[in-house]
Amino acid sequence: MIPLLRTAAAVALLGIAMPALAQDPHPSHPAVKPEAPPVTFHRLEQGNLRFTKGVARHPAQTLAVRHALANEQHPHAIVVTCSDSRVPPELVFDQGLGELFVVREAGNELEPLVVASIEYGVANLGVRLIVIMGHESCGAVKAGLTIPDGQSTGSPNLDALVSAVKSNLIDAHLTDADRHDPKVVKASHANVDAVTRQLTERSQLLKAKVDAGELAVVSAIYSLDTGHVDFWHTEGLVPSK
Repeated sequence: MIPLLRTAAAVALLGIAMPALAQDPHPSHPAVKPEAPPVTFHRLEQGNLRFTKGVARHPAQTLAVRHALANEQHPHAIVVTCSDSRVPPELVFDQGLGELFVVREAGNELEPLVVASIEYGVANLGVRLIVIMGHESCGAVKAGLTIPDGQSTGSPNLDALVSAVKSNLIDAHLTDADRHDPKVVKASHANVDAVTRQLTERSQLLKAKVDAGELAVVSAIYSLDTGHVDFWHTEGLVPSK
């Protein structure tokens, strides 16, 4: 993985700011309480349904909302997704300004500063639901499938990305058909599964929250064709059928 850049700014953020605010995620607005994960999950499901049907409301985008958010934010979900320009979480879930804390990285890969960003959203902003959202036809996943082991992309940074995706797919049991699927559906699911698992393996802060029932982490795949988001690992968030 790409090594953590230990800049003065990063040290200040992780070593000073987070512990100072971790006890009170909304110091300027103590009355604001984070939404319970099932409430947030339902909100995202309904927003995506509006998006797929072409009846998006485009909420919380007024001048008044922008002014109200100038000094504070209270997002209700963290969405960790790919950098792909076709996968904008605020549009996909029909959410507005200040409603989603979005972390984007090609292939959803969890390099240290990405994990730190997620920890910030949980510890400082009080977010209680994390969505790890991949997408069909992901270029990073395709690169992990097609670039031969040991072959360089010509960039050490891109090599690190490809290596991370390859590692995520080792135990995916992909068939030749899966590897040649132009939408790389099964491989994209496997990559998201791996990232979801790694999140609590790489962050004791997040693991402690999950173990205490204070934080939920769900997996998702976005369809470029339909606009639909398919969720899994949603135990406890939706009624059992």
